[in-house]
Amino acid sequence: NFADQKLGYCVSQLPTAMQPSGQPTFVNLGFNDLSGLAVWVPVWPPTNSYESGYCSNKKEFVNSAYTQPLDSSIECCLKWFSMQKDGFCISQVEGNYQPSSTPTIIGGGLKDAKFFPRFPGVGTPPATERYCDNDHNVLPEWQMENYDSMGFDTQDECCDAWFPELGTACTRRLPTFGTLAPTPASCGFYPKYSLKWETGTCVNDCDHPPNFESVSNLLFSNDEAGGIECCDTWFENNGLTQQQIGSARLSYCLEELVVANPTFAITAPPTRAPVS
Repeated sequence: NFADQKLGYCVSQLPTAMQPSGQPTFVNLGFNDLSGLAVWVPVWPPTNSYESGYCSNKKEFVNSAYTQPLDSSIECCLKWFSMQKDGFCISQVEGNYQPSSTPTIIGGGLKDAKFFPRFPGVGTPPATERYCDNDHNVLPEWQMENYDSMGFDTQDECCDAWFPELGTACTRRLPTFGTLAPTPASCGFYPKYSLKWETGTCVNDCDHPPNFESVSNLLFSNDEAGGIECCDTWFENNGLTQQQIGSARLSYCLEELVVANPTFAITAPPTRAPVS
């Protein structure tokens, strides 16, 4: 039989008079449809813009969805649109899970307070960018109700799980409560490419890709010698013309290394006859 159908498709095909109560009644679960189904699917607007995508329980969307329906609008938004810059999908959630609702659980400031992802337009006051923080007082109720699944013990864990593309802009952001974790002592210099090799540099911001640690000649010691070795290995003489090489000028990489580390006493190689 078809009694367990989530969408009730079989019953919906019966003549109206034969349907339960003459006409099915659906629970109002939000997103502009008072007769919506109890499941949610992602919807992309005609422009096919990810930033304008949302989740709906409207029957016409659910019945034509190519994805597996989810049990709540929040679950749907987090699965399909968690990377939206302005948090449009989450901002459309209605009812008790409305992002602007007042949190019923507090805990920000406790030494063991968990870190949560913040989304633009979500919370009280609403966040203006994506980051991780440990102030529970600004979180919407739906995040606090998912304390165990969405909360992380450290800022790094939260950033790695939700915003890995932000790098140190997330992991080195000062939290509301507490202080930043100390920079790892093992953080060394590594090559960081720009749009072109001529402007490549070596930095020690601890934001290197994880796979760098398993590849030789990508991580160097966290001192002046390590920075120079990194530049000479990956960007030797970058930014210099053929005539400038050997003219007592530093490469672009070494120049940037000195700017970022004023205590480094780096000098250019001895002047030699220019190459004709």
